[in-house]
Amino acid sequence: MFIRILHIINNPHGVKMMKHWKILIAAPLVAFAVNFSYAGAVKNGIPKGWTGNGAIATHYESGFDESQGSKEQPAFFIAAKDAKADDFAAITQVVDAAAYRGKTMSFTASVLHIGEHGGYEFWIRTVDDKGGVSISSTWARKSDTWEAIRAKLTVPANATKLELGVSLKDNGKLFVKGMAFNEMQVRTPIPESKDYVANKITMGSVMASLQNLNFSE
Repeated sequence: MFIRILHIINNPHGVKMMKHWKILIAAPLVAFAVNFSYAGAVKNGIPKGWTGNGAIATHYESGFDESQGSKEQPAFFIAAKDAKADDFAAITQVVDAAAYRGKTMSFTASVLHIGEHGGYEFWIRTVDDKGGVSISSTWARKSDTWEAIRAKLTVPANATKLELGVSLKDNGKLFVKGMAFNEMQVRTPIPESKDYVANKITMGSVMASLQNLNFSE
């Protein structure tokens, strides 16, 4: 191979042939660089500070997509792989409710749900010192564009734990970004409990504070 290359260089037409040789070598390298950059836009995993629940590790996949958000704050996604009709996948985090007692809290986000089947749920859930549960949940289905969603709850005065949750139920793909958890000035009644995904999840350990609501970590 070495002798043949020398022959091409010394050949009167070698310069032209050498240019073609360089192009043939460079083209795959450029293609590799483009594919590598594209692949870097999507990463699998669960956001730091959040806990995976349901069938998220078996019948779903989850991760971060920069193309639906930004490099600094990517959109988090949950997508069904071979989910059954009653399957769900969720992420939750639990904190001490003391700082929120007596306040009406609002959990907001921007969401996009792709797929004809299934839907998604956002919730705030609390447990009090007697084991009583209060929950506010918002449920929706397919959205053709990004939509704003909100759950709001007046936290009981004796609440001990507070949980935020996001879930995909049945099938489809859910994108989430721009989460916020803030106090509202207008108080609203605590809704009665229904058949929420939240009620199927055992509340986890208490953390010092809520974290990573924008999925930047």
